[in-house]
Amino acid sequence: MDMMGDERMIWEGHPTWRAMLSFHIKGVLVTLGLVLLIVAAQWLGAGIPNTLPVAVFVVGIGITVAIGWLQRFFTQYAITTKRLHMRTGILSKTEKSTNVDRIQNITVQQSPVDRMLRVGSIDFDTASNDFSDRFMFRGINDPQDLRDEIMRARDAEKTAGGRDDQGGLS
Repeated sequence: MDMMGDERMIWEGHPTWRAMLSFHIKGVLVTLGLVLLIVAAQWLGAGIPNTLPVAVFVVGIGITVAIGWLQRFFTQYAITTKRLHMRTGILSKTEKSTNVDRIQNITVQQSPVDRMLRVGSIDFDTASNDFSDRFMFRGINDPQDLRDEIMRARDAEKTAGGRDDQGGLS
């Protein structure tokens, strides 16, 4: 991300690997369910090869891990003193930015599992009613600390915006 003028980086990163645990657990459970169905069909005499449950298990786990890694790696977040920036996508990219001074509310969301893992999502309400202007950073380590940093940057930006070049109020 290119910086503009006196802009400085506050935070940048990807969703944490801990945030992907629930995705991986769901993928493993779906894979195990499919394997159990195949084993039950074998037991009932469906004529399914004995290697199929193992192959389905290995492929299912591999696909789950690959999708989780790709989602995590190809999601990038950045917060500067002036902007929020989000970039997602593998083949096609989506980039969204908004000015920090447009942030009206910041909501931190954590499920009980997220609280145990110390991760969560940060939802930014901007000065727009358009759904495409919604920003949510998912899978963030210690989201309350990051929220506090963003609020300090937003307040500093608002304070700096009300001053003239000599440092006095305009």
